Amino acid sequence: MNNSARSILNVVAHQDDDLYFMNPDLVRSLQDGDRVTTVVLTAGEGDGINIDTGDPDRADAEPDHAGYSAARGCGLRSAYARMATGDRDSAWRRETKDLVAGFAVERFTLIARPAVQLYFCQLHMGAFRPGGGDRTRLFQLWDGSLDTQATLPVRGSALTEVQHVDRETVIAGLAALLAELRPTTVRTLDPDPEHDGGKEGYVPSDHVDHTTTAEFAVAALLRHRETDAPAPVVEYYRAYANRFWGQNLDAPELAEKADYLAVYAGLGSQECPEGLCERCGDRQLGPNPYRSTHMVSCAARYSPATGWLRLGPGDRLQAFAVLGGRPVMWSQARPGSDEWHGPVPLGEGWHAPSLAVAGTPGGPAHLVALRRQAPDAEGPAPELVYAVQDAEAAAAYAEAVADGGPAPDRAGFGDWRPLGNPDADEADPRRRRELGVPLAALDGEGRLHVFARDFAQGISLRRQDTDGVWRPWESIGGGFVQDAGAALTRQDGTVELYVPGKKTVLRWFQDGPGGNFERDTTLKTGVVATGGIAAVDSGDNRTCLYFREAGTQQVMAYRQHDNGRWPGGPAGVGGAGGTGAVAALWAAGRGARDAFLAHRSSGGRLTVSLPHPDRAVGGPRWRESGESFAHAPSLAYDATGALVAAVIGTDGRLHVRRALTPDAGSPFGPDLVI
Repeated sequence: MNNSARSILNVVAHQDDDLYFMNPDLVRSLQDGDRVTTVVLTAGEGDGINIDTGDPDRADAEPDHAGYSAARGCGLRSAYARMATGDRDSAWRRETKDLVAGFAVERFTLIARPAVQLYFCQLHMGAFRPGGGDRTRLFQLWDGSLDTQATLPVRGSALTEVQHVDRETVIAGLAALLAELRPTTVRTLDPDPEHDGGKEGYVPSDHVDHTTTAEFAVAALLRHRETDAPAPVVEYYRAYANRFWGQNLDAPELAEKADYLAVYAGLGSQECPEGLCERCGDRQLGPNPYRSTHMVSCAARYSPATGWLRLGPGDRLQAFAVLGGRPVMWSQARPGSDEWHGPVPLGEGWHAPSLAVAGTPGGPAHLVALRRQAPDAEGPAPELVYAVQDAEAAAAYAEAVADGGPAPDRAGFGDWRPLGNPDADEADPRRRRELGVPLAALDGEGRLHVFARDFAQGISLRRQDTDGVWRPWESIGGGFVQDAGAALTRQDGTVELYVPGKKTVLRWFQDGPGGNFERDTTLKTGVVATGGIAAVDSGDNRTCLYFREAGTQQVMAYRQHDNGRWPGGPAGVGGAGGTGAVAALWAAGRGARDAFLAHRSSGGRLTVSLPHPDRAVGGPRWRESGESFAHAPSLAYDATGALVAAVIGTDGRLHVRRALTPDAGSPFGPDLVI
C-alpha cells in the first residue's frame, strides 16, 4: 500500500550511488510503500567498458559509453524492481519528460508500483570521448568553467539528440521536479566531503560528481523553499569517506545490501529484461559486491544530534530540527500537554541538519548551528552560528500558544550571531568547507562552550567568558576523529567532550569550571561505528557512554568508576541493527544497562529500551514501534517527570510518544504527529 504521507526524493550523481550510500534507508522506504523518486543526474558512462575492473581483458576492449550508461540504467531498474516487488524483472514504463524548457529527461515508472519512479538526466560525466576532445566534468558546469554540459543519449530512448544544458536549467529542472513531487524527505550526497587525512597535501576522498550533485540539489531546494510547499527533511549521505571509519552495518544488513548490488551488477541475469544491452548491469563491479569498501556503511555527512528535545521555559517541552535548511521549533502548549505548536521558523540562510542544543532544564535554549550559506550569499561559506532564547520573550510566546492566539515570531529567539570557522584563515576554500557539526554545553557558571571538528581532523573550541565575551577559536588537539561527538556538563559544572577516533573514544575534561581542557588517555573503548556517541552524567560525577560497536551494531555502555577510572571493557546493551546515534537518558537509581535508550532500528523505526519497573530485574528491554524517521531520536523528561521520545519522521513532521506515567518502565501512549 502506498503511504501518500511520505514522499522521498533521492538526488544522486551515478546509477549506483543510492545502492551504495543510501541503503538500507532506501529499501526501507520502498518496503514501507512510500512514494520514492530517484533522479540520476549524470550518464555515468565512465570509461565506457562494461567489464570487471579486475579482468585483464579490459585493456583490449573498445569503449562504448552509451552502451555502458544504458547497461547501468538497466541494472538500477532491476535492483529497484527487486527491492520494491521482489521480482528483478518487473516491468517499467518508459517515457520522456520535459523538466523545463530545454531539458528533457527519461522517466521510468514501475508498473507494479507506480509510486516508484526513476529519472535519468544523462549529463555527460566527463569520459574520454571517441575522436578526442577535452575531458569535462559536472563541476565545471557548476562553477562556470563550462557554459553548457552535453547529454549522452542511450539506445532505446526517444531522446536521440544531444542536449546542451546550462547550470540554470539544471537547477530550474530540479526545482520544477520538487514543486511537482512536494517531497517530505530529500536525500542527496555529501556537499563538503572530508579530505584523505592519511596523504600529503589536499587529496579529496570523494568523487567530484557526488559533491557537485549535492550542490545542485541544495540550490534547487533553496528555490523550492520560496514556494508554499511544506519544508522537507534533508539528509546528506557520506560516500567514499565511509572507508575511513568504523563499519556501521551489521551482517544481515550487509547481506541485504549485497543482494541488491548483485542484481545491479547483472549477476544471475541471463539476458537484459528490456532487450537493450549485450551485458546488462554494471559488470565493472565484478562477481563479489563485498569487495568494495563503499558498501560497509550508511552514514550521514552531518552526524545527527540526540539532544534536540528539552524542557524549556514555563516547563514546556521544546523540540528543534532543521527543515528545508531552516532551523525550526515546536513547543508544548502547556506543561505535560499532548498539544503542541509549530514548526516555527528560526531564521534564514541554509543550515546543516544537525543542531546543538544547550541550556539548563527549564531555562532558555542556546542553539548552535552549522550554516553553510548565509542569507543572500552567492555560495557556501560554512560557519557556526548561535542564537539564544530570551526568557521573557519565551514566556510571552508560551502564553500566546497556550491561549491559542497569534504567537510572536521566532519564539523568543534573537538573531543568529556568527561564531566563525576555525579554518577561516585558510587560503584554500576547500579546507574551510570541512567544518564539522557543532557540539555545545553550558557550564555551571553559564558559559557556552562550542566544539567542532576542524580541517586537521582534530577538535577546535570556542567559548565564552563569564561576561559573555567570546574567546578566539583554539585547538584542543586530537587527530583522525569522527565528526560525531558529544559534549556534557557534569554535576560539578565542568564540561567534558567525547569524540570517537579511529580505534577508541577520545575524552577531554576540564581541571575545574572555566579551566583548560586536558586529554584523558585512560579511556579505551574499541572501534565505534560511524554515526554518533552519547554521554550522560550518571550521578556522582560519573559519566556513562553509549555507542554502537563497529560491525555488530550492538549498543555498548562504558561507565566511569567512583575513582574516575574506566572499566577495561564495555557492558553490552543489545539493540543490534540499525544506524545512527543512540539517545540516552539516565534513570535515577539504576545501572548503565537500565538507562532510557533510543535509536533507529534496522527497520528504520524507533527502538526504545526502558528499565523494568522492578528494580531487581535488570538489563535492556528493546521495543520497536512507529514509522520511519530521519536523523536520530531524542529523549527528555516532561514537567510531570514522564519520559518523552521524539523523532522527525520521513513525512517531515514531529512525532512524539509520552510515557503514560512518570514511573520508570511505564509504557508509551499513542504516537502524536505534530
